[in-house]
Amino acid sequence: MTELHARLILGEDAFRVDLAQGVPLAIPIGPDGRHPRFFLDEPARFSRFESGGFVGDVQAGGSCNVSAVTLVPHCHGTHTECVGHITLEPLDVIDVCPRGLVPATLCSVSPGPAGEETTVGPGPTIRADQLDWPEWCRALVIRCLPNEPGKIDRHYGQSPPYPLLSVEAMDKIVRAGIEHLLIDTPSIDAASDGGKLAQHRRFWCLAPGETRPNDARRHCTITEMIFVPDSLSDGPCLLALSVSALRGDASPSNPTLYPLQ
Repeated sequence: MTELHARLILGEDAFRVDLAQGVPLAIPIGPDGRHPRFFLDEPARFSRFESGGFVGDVQAGGSCNVSAVTLVPHCHGTHTECVGHITLEPLDVIDVCPRGLVPATLCSVSPGPAGEETTVGPGPTIRADQLDWPEWCRALVIRCLPNEPGKIDRHYGQSPPYPLLSVEAMDKIVRAGIEHLLIDTPSIDAASDGGKLAQHRRFWCLAPGETRPNDARRHCTITEMIFVPDSLSDGPCLLALSVSALRGDASPSNPTLYPLQ
């Protein structure tokens, strides 16, 4: 097995990392429909491409396999979004997604209590005092406990309310300069919040109803519907945040973590 070791210093802390041992956080999307879905009932659709006499299916006699895929990045699986999600100006996530490795922290939390009504929506709630990271951290990865395997193919329209960050927790994240937020829930806002998207606005520092991006947070991203395997321990890591080359405010993404030692 290939090893690619590096030494690095973050702030006053020294670490060692194997850059050949990244752990992907993206949930695969396939034609079997076993992937999460949010805000709609239908899974992503896969079909063989046909044109003229060409059939994109080897089993059907075609020369090669060619699939046509229909999906909604915000609703079908792991995706990364930029502030263009809520601005009048069309902005593309591929223009702000970091191209290098980002200093990050993985933090597991036990939200609660379930069913509590909060200022951001129905609980369970992630409190500010449950989140911690070093000063050099620029990306925060949140794993909600229990870390149920059902997150991989959950239909959130038929599930209890998912965990939400409290207002205090989001304010703490922004004040600390966290630029990239990743979480294993379908959204950082409640599914039905009257269109306010209040937590998205807090993260990107936009007032209610404001449709112009705040330049200070224009480069920041939110990644939702990840899955963090139990094999990864909490603590410092490097993040590679990869998105597709599709233009749009959101894109299917494949974030990868490299634990630091």
